[in-house]
Amino acid sequence: MHYSPQLDGLRGVAILFVMLFHAEVPCFVGGFIGVDIFFVLSGFLITTILVREYERYGSVSLKNFYARRVLRLAPALLLLLVTFCLYSLFFLDEAKAKSNYIDALISLAYLSNWARAFSVHPPDFLGHTWSLSIEEQFYILWPLMLLLMLALLKNRKTVFAITVALAVSSSLFRIYLSFIGAPVERLYNGLDTRADALIAGCALGLFLSLELAGKNGIARFRKQLFITALFSCFCLSLFVCNADWRNQNMYYIGFFAVEIFTAVLILEIVTNKEGAFALFFSRKWLVWIGSVSYGLYLWHHPVFCIIKSLGYNRLTITIAGSLITFMIAVLSFYFLERPVLSFKRYFVHKKPDSSIAPEL
Repeated sequence: MHYSPQLDGLRGVAILFVMLFHAEVPCFVGGFIGVDIFFVLSGFLITTILVREYERYGSVSLKNFYARRVLRLAPALLLLLVTFCLYSLFFLDEAKAKSNYIDALISLAYLSNWARAFSVHPPDFLGHTWSLSIEEQFYILWPLMLLLMLALLKNRKTVFAITVALAVSSSLFRIYLSFIGAPVERLYNGLDTRADALIAGCALGLFLSLELAGKNGIARFRKQLFITALFSCFCLSLFVCNADWRNQNMYYIGFFAVEIFTAVLILEIVTNKEGAFALFFSRKWLVWIGSVSYGLYLWHHPVFCIIKSLGYNRLTITIAGSLITFMIAVLSFYFLERPVLSFKRYFVHKKPDSSIAPEL
């Protein structure tokens, strides 16, 4: 899959939403939906990469896939956790430091979401790692499921239909749990109750990479798609300004609507590279923010929490916290993440000998 700067621009918008939400800026009370935008985008990219590798080579190297995931995600997370533990050791009392060490271990094991869902030592300063946990758990399951479907089902429309059904099932299960009174933390943090956002992106990835609409199917509806994307963008803006993650309506329909609107927006961006949305999201400053968004996401919440614990007000948290976060994220990206990512070249698919069975 070729690099699309517009998608980095969308990442840039999403991380700004999340940062402004955690800074408690009044106009961004619904900025938490930036995480859902990340989820849909992540499912879309991962599925597109896997399907195109499968279609090209007849197999997918899961070893290479997981190695690339580790190279992309682990170094920056380890840097955060080590720094957090050292901070706890030197600046906090023994009891709080021990609690933070446990939080770090939970985050390292990618179990923060379940710790929060069932209130079993839910991480404090590292509470935001719940979304990383959901993505990692999904990365373990989805490639196996996708490859199994691609190998067994020759009709690609059936693969797409099953994927859509999985997204709807996750949404319906969330509605069911909400209806019977499950705690909001369970609804918000469970992989089973939030997987629909990731799977919606997967369905979009299948739809495009398998060309289920035909070669020119989308082009015939270019105007209608643009209008729908415009409407989706407007609705997402309303969510950012007004949504409340504790409100039950988010779990009945809100989150599902957000992922559909996001999928429509991504569809418009990637299929109309000269369109207004693609041009907006390809602005250099947005693309750059998107390129360092992983570091921004990792560091902003603990930085904000530390500044808040020192007694500073919201304005200081927003301005000083954001500046500190950007400085750390930039250093992490250029001196750690990007150098480590250079090793990804050792984990690319090499076309197997015709006498060797496809690697599944």
